[in-house]
Amino acid sequence: MNISKKLHLIVALTILEISITLFSALEIAKGAKFHQLNFLHLKYYTEFSDLLYKINNGRPIITSEIESAILNVKQQPIECIDEINAINKFVMRSINTIEALDICIEDIKDADKALMSLSKFNNQEVSKTQLLLDLTLALEQFKVHSEDFEAPINKTVSFLLTTLIPLVILISIFNIIFITYLSRTISGSITNLTALLLSKPEGNLNSYTNLEKNTSGELKELMIAAKKRIKEELLNLENNKELENIVNKKTISLQKANEELTQFAYRTSHDLKSPLSSSKVLAQFISMDIDEGNLSEAKENADKISKQMEKLETLVVDILLLAQADLDSNEALPIDFDQMMIDIQERLSWLRKDNPCSIDINISLSRLIASEKIRFSQIIENLLSNALKYYDTDKVTPYVKLDIYNNEDTIFIDISDNGIGIPEEYQSEVFTMFKRFHPDRSNGSGLGMTIVKKHIDYLGGTITFESSKQGTIFKIIIPMDGING
Repeated sequence: MNISKKLHLIVALTILEISITLFSALEIAKGAKFHQLNFLHLKYYTEFSDLLYKINNGRPIITSEIESAILNVKQQPIECIDEINAINKFVMRSINTIEALDICIEDIKDADKALMSLSKFNNQEVSKTQLLLDLTLALEQFKVHSEDFEAPINKTVSFLLTTLIPLVILISIFNIIFITYLSRTISGSITNLTALLLSKPEGNLNSYTNLEKNTSGELKELMIAAKKRIKEELLNLENNKELENIVNKKTISLQKANEELTQFAYRTSHDLKSPLSSSKVLAQFISMDIDEGNLSEAKENADKISKQMEKLETLVVDILLLAQADLDSNEALPIDFDQMMIDIQERLSWLRKDNPCSIDINISLSRLIASEKIRFSQIIENLLSNALKYYDTDKVTPYVKLDIYNNEDTIFIDISDNGIGIPEEYQSEVFTMFKRFHPDRSNGSGLGMTIVKKHIDYLGGTITFESSKQGTIFKIIIPMDGING
C-alpha cells in the first residue's frame, strides 16, 4: 500500500468515526424525545381525566373541548411512530422492544374509538351515559399505554447507551492504534529511502538504477520520485525530514481529534442521562401524586420535568450546531449585518427582560461582506448572550458593546462588557467543550464557546480575549479571503 492510499485510509477512518459518533448522539437524543413524548402523553391524559371528572360532577358536556383533549393525547403516539425509522425498528426487534410501536398504534386506535363515540353522541346515536362509559374506558387505556410504553423505551435507551458509547470508544482506540501503525510505516519508508540515497552520494542518476531494481512497491515509487527531485535539484535531506515532520504532525492531530471525540461521547452521554434519570423519578412522583389526588404537587413535578426537558433540548440543539460548524455549506451570500443584529436581538429578547444591560452596536463596514451568514450570526449571538447573562449586578450602568469594522484585507469584530469576567484560573479552558464557569448564573450546555471557536477556525480567523473583574473583551480577526473565498 503506497503512502497516498495510507493517508486516504486515515482520512476515511476519521470520517467513519465522526459519523458513528454523530449518529450515536442523535439516536440517544431520539430516545430522550420518546421519554418527553410519553411525559406529554401523561400530561394530556391528566387533563382529559380532570375534564371527565368535572363532567361526572355536573359540568355540561362541551364536545369540542372533549375532542381537543382526545386529539392532544393522540398526538404523542403519532409523533412516536413518525420518529421511528427502519434502523430503529430493526434494533427494537432485535432486543424485543418493538412492542412500544404496537402500544402507540393501540393508543391511536383507542383515541379514534373515543372520537367516534363522541361523533355518535353529537348525532344523538348514543346516550350521555354510554359516551361517558366509552370515554372512561379510553382514559383507562391511555393510562395503561403510558405505563407500558415506558419499559420498552427505557430498555431501548439503555441498550443504545451501553452499545453505542462503548462502540465509539472502541473505534477511537482502534483508530489511534491503526493510525499510529500507518504513520510508523510511512516514517520507516522515508527513513529507508533516505538511507538508500545517502549510501551512494557520489554517483549520478544512473547509479540509482540497481537500487530501483532492488526495491519494490512503496519504496520504488519513492525512489522514482526522488530521482525526479534530484534531477530538478529540489530534493535534499532537509526535505525528507520536513516530510517526516508533516506526517508526524498529522498523526498527532488525528490522535488529538480521537481523544476529543472520546471525551465528547462520554460527556454527551453523561449530560443526556442526568435529565432523563431525574425526569424518570419525577414521573414516578407524579403517578403517586395523581393516585393520592395531590394534583398541585403533580403539577409542580410536571413543571420540573418540563425544565429538565428544556435543558435536554438545549444540549441536543448545541450538539447539532457543533456538528454543523465543521460542515461546508458553500452558501456565500451578501450579509446584511444591520438586519442580522435586529434578528439576534429579537432572539435574545427573553434574556433582556429585566436585564439592565445596555447594548451599543456600531457597524462600520466599507464593503459588502459575502459569506455564510449563519456562522457570523452564531458567533455574535453566543458572545452577546454570554455578556448579557454574566453582567455585574454591582455596577450602576452595566453595558455590552459590539463593534464590527474592516480594512482592505480583514474584518474585525470586538465585543466588550463590564460584567463579572472570567475567573483567571479558568481562562485557559474558555473554548473547551462542556465548561461552565458560572453555573449559578446559567445552566447552558457548555458548548457555546466551542461552537464560536469552530466557526472562526473554519473562516481562517483568530479570537483572543482579556478578562478581569472590570469586564471582558473578545477580539475576532477574520481575513477577507477566508470569508469571500
